[in-house]
Amino acid sequence: MAPPLGRHPLIWPARAAVAALTLVLVACQPGAAQLPSGRIAWPRDGDLWVYNTAAKDSKKITNLPRSAAVTGAAWSADGTRIVYAQFWRRSGETVTGADLMVAGADGADPHSFADRDVPSTVLDTPSWTASGRVYYTQRRVQGGREHQSVVRQLEGGSPETVVDDAFSASVTADESTIVYVRNTAAGQELRRKALAEAGDGCVLIPDSVFQLISGPRISPDGKRVAFGGQGEPASQPAGSCGAVGGPRPAADALAALVTVGEWLGVLARPAYAHGLPSDVWAINLDGTGFGRVADVKEDEPTVAWSPDGSHLAIFGVAALYAVDAKGGPVQKLVDQGGYGGLDWTK
Repeated sequence: MAPPLGRHPLIWPARAAVAALTLVLVACQPGAAQLPSGRIAWPRDGDLWVYNTAAKDSKKITNLPRSAAVTGAAWSADGTRIVYAQFWRRSGETVTGADLMVAGADGADPHSFADRDVPSTVLDTPSWTASGRVYYTQRRVQGGREHQSVVRQLEGGSPETVVDDAFSASVTADESTIVYVRNTAAGQELRRKALAEAGDGCVLIPDSVFQLISGPRISPDGKRVAFGGQGEPASQPAGSCGAVGGPRPAADALAALVTVGEWLGVLARPAYAHGLPSDVWAINLDGTGFGRVADVKEDEPTVAWSPDGSHLAIFGVAALYAVDAKGGPVQKLVDQGGYGGLDWTK
């Protein structure tokens, strides 16, 4: 005879799991944790928006035509100006590409920072350093093949190629070290390079670990890099920069709860057009301390560190989020998402 439903041996573990999941979901609601005060710039509905973490409100600072779109942004070191990638078709041209524009912190006086060389070239993923240099990706189509390189440029200056066959770069505050993504025959890898040295540097995350790597960003203290990694790691990232080690962040416990939730049918995972969903991961620049920071199951998420390095902002197709940089519950800031790079300033 089967036991009464309320006493079935699987019911109480299931109820416990549901209760734990409920606590997680409550913790993920807006207002769950106090964030460092500041402003997060991110692309939304084709324009550039700014989220104020203290006031918990958003403001649109550009007004682009419907045929144009912001695809990434970076604050100046003092937070008084912003540079952003604008994807659009210039007057008199038949091909769409992207230029870098610069404006005041409120979007005033927008004008060109860097112009593409030909109509189809795309300038994207800007990162603005204290020296005034902006590092960005330049994508060109040559002979029917796409060529990508990381370029840096001062306002009013000429572009200087930093790394070929590279994209989505981030540099340390002192501009001594750069990390970037490179396509390989097997997938994508994350590399680290000393800017003063020749060559391509070493591999932090080999192409055997993730199917896709998105939006790496180095922490303000220059010790750690966070990024989006598609799928579960196929292996530990034993790259040429050093061995991995250290404890896993708290987000792995949340990932286990979510797996239970999927088994019980109380949570469903979305299917994304660009393959498996991604979580946010981090690793020290010496190759140690690899682990999951946020279980978000997003599509090509991008990240930005808070100015004090204590938190990460995450942008994905579902929402704008924030999470403790050490891992833990994810806080939803804006219940609307998209694609593109973001940045956080005071």
